[in-house]
Amino acid sequence: MTIHPAHLAESRRAFGAASALLVILIVVTTLRLPAAASDVSNFLPLHMALETLSIVVASLIFGVIWSSRHENLPANLLWLASAFLAVALLDFLHVLSLDGMPDFIVPGSHARSTYFWLVARLVGALGLLAAVWLPWRIRPVRMPLGGWQSFVLLLVLGVTVLSFRAPAWLPPTYVPGWGPTSFTIGVEYGIVALNLLAAVRLLWLMRRPRRFNAGALFAAACIMAQSEFFMTRYMGAMDVYNLFGHCYKVLAYLYLYRAVFVETVQHPYAMLEESRQRLQATLDALPDLMVEMDAQGRYLDVHAAQDMGAALSRTSLKGRLVADILPPQAADTVLAALGEAGRQGVSRGRILSLRVGADTRWFELSVARKPARTGQDDRYVVISRDVTQRHESEQMLRKFSLAVAQSPVSIMILDAAYRIEYVNDAYSRLSGYTNQELLGRSPMDLWSPRMPESTVLGITAQIARGEPWQGELVSLGKAGQEFTESVLVYPVRNAAGEITNYLSLKENITEKKQAAARIQQLSHYDQLTGLPNRTLLHEHFQYASRQFRALAVLWIDLDRFKDINDSLGHQAGDTLLQEMAHRLRTALRAQDILSRLSGDDFLAILPGAGQQEAARGAQAVLDAVALPLRLGGQEIFLTASIGIALFPADADQLEVLLKHAETAMYRAKSDGRNGSCFFTPEMQARSARLIALSHALKQAQQRGELRLVYQPQLRLSECRVFGAEALLRWDSPQWGAVSPAEFIPIAESSGLIVSIGDWVLRTALRQIRTWLDHGLSGLVIAVNLSAVQFDQPDLPDRISRMLDEAGVPPHCLELELTEAAAMKTPETAAQKIQDLHQRGIRLAIDDFGTGYSSLSYLKRFKIHKLKIDQSFVRDIDSDVDDQAIASAIIQMARSLSMGTIAEGVETAEQLDFLRASGCDDIQGYHFSRPLEPDAFEHFVQRYG
Repeated sequence: MTIHPAHLAESRRAFGAASALLVILIVVTTLRLPAAASDVSNFLPLHMALETLSIVVASLIFGVIWSSRHENLPANLLWLASAFLAVALLDFLHVLSLDGMPDFIVPGSHARSTYFWLVARLVGALGLLAAVWLPWRIRPVRMPLGGWQSFVLLLVLGVTVLSFRAPAWLPPTYVPGWGPTSFTIGVEYGIVALNLLAAVRLLWLMRRPRRFNAGALFAAACIMAQSEFFMTRYMGAMDVYNLFGHCYKVLAYLYLYRAVFVETVQHPYAMLEESRQRLQATLDALPDLMVEMDAQGRYLDVHAAQDMGAALSRTSLKGRLVADILPPQAADTVLAALGEAGRQGVSRGRILSLRVGADTRWFELSVARKPARTGQDDRYVVISRDVTQRHESEQMLRKFSLAVAQSPVSIMILDAAYRIEYVNDAYSRLSGYTNQELLGRSPMDLWSPRMPESTVLGITAQIARGEPWQGELVSLGKAGQEFTESVLVYPVRNAAGEITNYLSLKENITEKKQAAARIQQLSHYDQLTGLPNRTLLHEHFQYASRQFRALAVLWIDLDRFKDINDSLGHQAGDTLLQEMAHRLRTALRAQDILSRLSGDDFLAILPGAGQQEAARGAQAVLDAVALPLRLGGQEIFLTASIGIALFPADADQLEVLLKHAETAMYRAKSDGRNGSCFFTPEMQARSARLIALSHALKQAQQRGELRLVYQPQLRLSECRVFGAEALLRWDSPQWGAVSPAEFIPIAESSGLIVSIGDWVLRTALRQIRTWLDHGLSGLVIAVNLSAVQFDQPDLPDRISRMLDEAGVPPHCLELELTEAAAMKTPETAAQKIQDLHQRGIRLAIDDFGTGYSSLSYLKRFKIHKLKIDQSFVRDIDSDVDDQAIASAIIQMARSLSMGTIAEGVETAEQLDFLRASGCDDIQGYHFSRPLEPDAFEHFVQRYG
């Protein structure tokens, strides 16, 4: 029989050992020494030593296999381990049951001891036979690992119970003076057969490649068979055959232990070392730098290194931190990769650059975490691959790709028959066609049908002559959209001068043309109304002034447009402006020029118009504006104020004419609005005065030219002075006493009203404090708030600070607010009024009835008083309309739990009507003119 080379060495040792022991067996059994065999002096201690050694070896067989059970061992070894656990226990019972040993449960008996011996040998032989006969491969064990021990323990327990509690049930195994029974000898021969069968099986398995230590198992099986053969020959419990049987058994167990040790310990370690050597060889052959690091970036080992210079050699890296080796940015990249690998297990794709000599090299990192044993830190395997060439190639490709992708120029290559061979991405994005959809088509198929046929014929004829063509084309995209292209078609010739292809470079100029048209529109037309703006107006004026000997310029301003815009919103205001532009255009003649300058200001140029024609045109405009307009769910009535300047009588330059027309427009407004006014030189002087006043007002506050006077207010029910309205006066050294009606609008338009308003409040509060200190208690001083002041977001806080600074209680101050200011943003106004009310500050609506009010908001405002405008008081004793309005305001205020005060009361008749109508308070010249602070104090002391 041919032995496989893998088993050759171990089989020789096994055959040699088995043969030598067989020779000894033959010699001992053929000598026939009955006297020597009958008794061995001191056999019991020797027997004890041999049995103890066999028990230890059997236990080691179990222990070695069992301790390696998690290493994917074949199930055969687990069965063998379980069998020899039983052998160890049964041999232990065999020793305890010997005749001459101290009593163990029952007195010792050679028959009982022999019984344990036979069972132990039988279990061992069956375990070895099963281990070598069944397929030797790794497979799942059906019984849980703990179940094997339980089965063994139950087996041993069952044998023990039978032996000690029911020996009569067992066949006799030994007869004193005679020796073993035929049953014992028969069992021994059966065990011999089982072991020889295992040896034959092992001999057969040696023909195959090595899977386990078959030679040692073969020697063990043969020696166990020889051991049992000795046990068939002994006649007495202490003869020499018994001694040789025990010795052979120990030798067999040692060979079996060697086979198990080789399989479970030596062989795995040899495979591990072989694997380590192969791994090391692989690592040494790697072209990449491969290192092991800890989480802090310390080099722990270098497995393979490429030529990166002496600074990065194997010995120079170990034990050092990456931050000490690499530049900061590269070190941060490595540490970031280590951190990612610590969280996710791996990190790939991070790139770092290093300066190696005179060149910059690029390296790609791959990091994997190696789980650490208990109590140790994790390690990280870092592979650094030189990807410089790939990086440079990718950079170049990326640059080329970006250049092509972002180029605004579309590229098309045509064949000699003028068919498309290639288009780039730029053209595909522009047209919506893919490269495949365009291959083989003529570019003329993509042109718009609106292209003139003469243009198409001219292009094709020039290209057919081999000449380049350049120009603009209108093309159609896949979705049917049109776009304009600037195109250059150039013939490509070979070395022989023949045309092989045509190169077409295209640039989409649609947006450029649209932008040019848009710029033209923006630079010459108003975007809201579509009317010519100031720039185009100049061009029209230049043309009209050359064509006509006279013309009129009309400055048209919509009256109270700001109130409507603030009340209804800017969107409604824009709608109104669009409607007014349409009406004005309709009212004017076809040759007249209408322009929107800004806001609600329109300008009309009437070519060939003198004074009469200008007046008729202005009236037509006023009539068109006055027509009712439904806006925001309500009907709106609007008027306009028109200023007229004539060319060339008033000026021959447009800017001067505009200035004069604007001045005349302001005169029309001051005359009551809803009318027109021609420019006169006197208006120019008034305009100059307003400009001078505006400049002087800016210095008036700093120069101390402003002062306050106080008009007493009378409570009709008590006939006493309860307060006053603080009125602002301006005494200019240059202009004298300037009327508030003149300088207040200037302050509002210039933005000075905020600082002046703060001065008025502080001055009035200081005066209140002075009067309180002089014993005038219970006075309420009313101060007017402009719309600009009321719009300040921090108004309540500012007024509270002023009250605290002056030491004045909040109830001593009353703020007067116009309807327009309150209704500009009703929601915000309601919150601000509520805030002031909660602070104890009184509020009144000034000039009530003259603006646009919303009663739904008015009832939500925390208002103390409504002030009846003097325009309703002036003719209240004779005008039934004024009487009705005043009475309605008084009754409405009473129903809303508000007080009323009438201003401008100048006659006793007016006073009588107001008292009879239930008005609460009055102020006016009939009672007192505005007084200086000291005079007001004396007035109150006299009439309070």
